[in-house]
Amino acid sequence: MSKAVHGGNLEELSRKFNLDKKKLIDFSANINPLGVNEKVKKAIIDALDKVEKYPDITYYNLKSAIGNFEDIDYSNLVLGNGAAEIIFNLVRAVNPKKVLIPAPTFSEYEEASLSVNSNIEYYYLKEENDWSIDKDILSFINEDIDIVFICNPNNPTGVITKKDILLSIIEKAKETKTIVAIDESFLDFIKSSDKYSLVSLLKDYDNIFIIKSLTKLFAIPGIRIGYGISNNMDIINKIQSISVPWNINILAEVAAINSLNDKEYISKSTAYIEEEKKYLFKELCKFNDVKIFKPSVNFIMFKLKKDIDLKYELMKRNIIIRSCSNYNGLDKNYYRIAVRTREENEIFINTLKKVIS
Repeated sequence: MSKAVHGGNLEELSRKFNLDKKKLIDFSANINPLGVNEKVKKAIIDALDKVEKYPDITYYNLKSAIGNFEDIDYSNLVLGNGAAEIIFNLVRAVNPKKVLIPAPTFSEYEEASLSVNSNIEYYYLKEENDWSIDKDILSFINEDIDIVFICNPNNPTGVITKKDILLSIIEKAKETKTIVAIDESFLDFIKSSDKYSLVSLLKDYDNIFIIKSLTKLFAIPGIRIGYGISNNMDIINKIQSISVPWNINILAEVAAINSLNDKEYISKSTAYIEEEKKYLFKELCKFNDVKIFKPSVNFIMFKLKKDIDLKYELMKRNIIIRSCSNYNGLDKNYYRIAVRTREENEIFINTLKKVIS
């Protein structure tokens, strides 16, 4: 089974197409454009001598920092080498016979499910319905479905599923003994994230499992760290039992703790990205040959109405974007771009004008 294609693969593209990595502007990976927090960089450098020793196998300090950030008890946490490991460990622990996945969405839910030979049923999102999950999804949830995966906000569409819809899903899933795995990896980019997050409801439902990534908001994808949260201790203990010991290296631990504690950086990042998202969306709306889908976080999906291989044409001009052609439910006309700095966003808009015209 081949691994899913993702954005951010600059090394592979530079080798394959003989590109100069230093000149590339990466709009394919949805990472905070402000880059790594300077305080976090310093903390990582200061921690280099610690690599001579094993990390604390209980990860008490790291779990405590995440617990404080999410306002939960750290016993409800499992750690992963990125959110991808959390997703794979969840399906390995539950070993579902059948999984329900919306489409299009993040490909790792499918990859993880197929790795344990699960059958997959798809709930296809519709463009005419603005790619939203509707209450008709409830008819797909029955006793045969062991896990429902929901990415919120969804990647690549950027659509947020409202809490009342999620609650309807959770209530139906509770009747059918189905786990609802909600990926909130991009939710921290929204200032009012508590309006959409289900973390506060964990105490009321034992069939919720929340997936989070620390690499997007804090711009540390090369370090790899994510976590899962649930009030279902049976699932937590099963995941703990199959997890590799010391799966979080000591530099990732230091980076995560210092990132979570810097509220100023988080506030500055969310404000900056909100401003640049508005700018990028406004400029893209001026293109007659582009259909823009309204974004909620730090990336924008659009549909090109002209028959152009836009990814290739922009790549020749040192701009890397994400083709959505390999997403189930989309085709070669759909693309996704990350919100970058103002300078980079202006370069993208000006280059797009030249390519399309």
